[in-house]
Amino acid sequence: MRFRDALAPRLAVQTFDCWLALRVDGKVPKKDLLCPLGLPPAALPYIMLMEWMGEGEEFRCRLVGDGVREWYGASVVGSSMRDLIPPEAHEQRVPLLRHCLKEGAPAWFSGPMLVNKQPVRRAGRLMLPVSYRGERPDGIVMVVFIDEAAHTRPGIALDETRTCPRAELG
Repeated sequence: MRFRDALAPRLAVQTFDCWLALRVDGKVPKKDLLCPLGLPPAALPYIMLMEWMGEGEEFRCRLVGDGVREWYGASVVGSSMRDLIPPEAHEQRVPLLRHCLKEGAPAWFSGPMLVNKQPVRRAGRLMLPVSYRGERPDGIVMVVFIDEAAHTRPGIALDETRTCPRAELG
């Protein structure tokens, strides 16, 4: 199944399509084109803009939507991924973010949303690579899609991961 066809909800597909439309010559969009004006308005409250701080460094949160801020009960801007999630969750999630940067292609994962390093609800996340500077991907716009029907269960293990092959980007 193609990456786009496997995305749900519909807003995830619309968000992916917006990212695709902003690519130029096969390169990821500039952060300023996508975030926030290039995204569907309904996705804006649920974005986290993460910047890669360099090899051996970390992903750091540069912007969050109001919905994300409400979940955390405070702004997490300036926080690193290590600040926000426990080490075992970091080990599962960061390779997907790095994949996005290396391949210049989106990824998806679903599983627990962690607040104060504890699972609070189930959610899917669409990760879209962007460029802060130059042409190479060095940031990720992550859009969170809460699964209101799913029950929170213990643990931090991911339910699903999926990466978009470059061949599907056209």
